[in-house]
Amino acid sequence: MTDYALNDRGSLDVVTENFYDTEIMRVFGGLSAGRAQTWHGLAALVPEPDNPFDPRTVSVRVGENKVAHLSAQDAHRYWHPLSRVIASGYTPVVPLHLEADLLRQDGVAEVDSRAVIDIAPPDLLFPLNTAPAQAAVLPQGSSIKVLDEQEFAEYLHSIVPASGEGRVILTLEVNKVRNSHGVTVDTVDVLYERKQVGRLSTQMSEQFIPIIHYAFEHDLLTAVWGTIRGSSFEVSMTLQSVRASEVPAQWFEELPNDVPELLPDAEHFDVPPAYVAVESDHGRNAKKWRKGFVAAHPDTPAPTGARGFAARFFGERSRGTEQRRAAASTAASPTDAASTGAPGAGHAGGPGSTAARTATAEAPAADGGVAALMDGHDGELVPAGETREGTGTRAASSSDAKTLVGGMTPLVTGLLVLTAILVVLGVVLLGVEPLATTLVLIVAVATGFMAVYLHRTL
Repeated sequence: MTDYALNDRGSLDVVTENFYDTEIMRVFGGLSAGRAQTWHGLAALVPEPDNPFDPRTVSVRVGENKVAHLSAQDAHRYWHPLSRVIASGYTPVVPLHLEADLLRQDGVAEVDSRAVIDIAPPDLLFPLNTAPAQAAVLPQGSSIKVLDEQEFAEYLHSIVPASGEGRVILTLEVNKVRNSHGVTVDTVDVLYERKQVGRLSTQMSEQFIPIIHYAFEHDLLTAVWGTIRGSSFEVSMTLQSVRASEVPAQWFEELPNDVPELLPDAEHFDVPPAYVAVESDHGRNAKKWRKGFVAAHPDTPAPTGARGFAARFFGERSRGTEQRRAAASTAASPTDAASTGAPGAGHAGGPGSTAARTATAEAPAADGGVAALMDGHDGELVPAGETREGTGTRAASSSDAKTLVGGMTPLVTGLLVLTAILVVLGVVLLGVEPLATTLVLIVAVATGFMAVYLHRTL
């Protein structure tokens, strides 16, 4: 798309941080450690409604390289005017000043960068008028005073906006005038909408006349950005343009008109998708994917901590339970007993067998934290504590609990012993070092509370 030069009478810091290290390196063609480098040129401001991280992102791009983005607040302020330029079929561009240095810390290289764009406030981005279709617009530069504007004050007052300041597109034309010495000289007249509003000084006219002639030879007018300020009492006009010696050679080749007419202002403009991932986005996507995977598969990670220990503990007992249950079922099968023809098989391993009931009673299942037992008479699975073998079950559960608590007893005992030692030490130091006594007693109280907490919870 054709570039649209926004009003650059202002400056704005944009965000680089560590997001665009690779792209910034490409713009500079490489960086040297400890030597800061600067880059100046035009950059495009591109709204990204399809950005997966923030649909109101406005990126700053040099060619295909995304080197920065506007802060969230600035992106919100500039979104509408930039959308208007995009919807009109143009690419908004501004001057960019990029500074970068390569730092090495602990063997790791990192780009330290800062970027500033030249851009006016949102309400002053566009001129009050449009440039003539057959005109070449000079790049914006420092301000140049327009002379004799008071002679056209009545017309200029009709141009000044209600805010008291506005940007305009002016045209420059060469004219011959007679000076105070009666000598005819060439001077440059300044026009707004084909009406004269002032002129340039003789010195400034000499600089711009060759440029005006060059554009005229290509059937084009010479246009420049200007600023009008005024009140009910006075009015002033300045133009902002690079000097003749600063006009880039590319301008003479292209003779661009980069302030074309835009669509009429509206409440909303459609902006096409424009998101382009950078190297750091891949890293952020990877982290985001991992977080999403964990959220979608909460059971995938292995249990950790106390809950993991309990799961492993009861899991092992559950496997033992299954083995004993299978053995009990085999021994209790009447068909097997009949097929073997062993006398007393039903008595030794049948449903009424004491050994079968004992083996079954010692095998609490751990599914869902609820123990299950197989009743020796009817083979029914019922919760622990509701079977005729409940006494054996409670004994087994009590034994398991004692095993767990017993494993923690040395820790609790150690904390209690440490608490006692600290209390004694605090009493000894009571009359010698009051500050040390206070610190020792604080630690003693903390260890004591920890011992009580572990004793009650475990």
